[in-house]
Amino acid sequence: MPRATIIVDVNDPEDVAAFEAWFATWTTSLTYRSENEGCGCCVHIWNVEGTEEALAALPDNIKAWDDSERGEG
Repeated sequence: MPRATIIVDVNDPEDVAAFEAWFATWTTSLTYRSENEGCGCCVHIWNVEGTEEALAALPDNIKAWDDSERGEG
């Protein structure tokens, strides 16, 4: 399954809304979501694994990287 890292700036309403919308739509297509690895006060960070379709739908403003960018996909 493809993997990606999501970074959400909690002070950016657009980032927060993008993550919430994406997660609400694609949560059932994920096989893994890490605990929040960010500090929580200013940034949320999750590593996720799921279908190609789900990860392709990640908004660019919250996607830090995915397998295809690392030459793994």
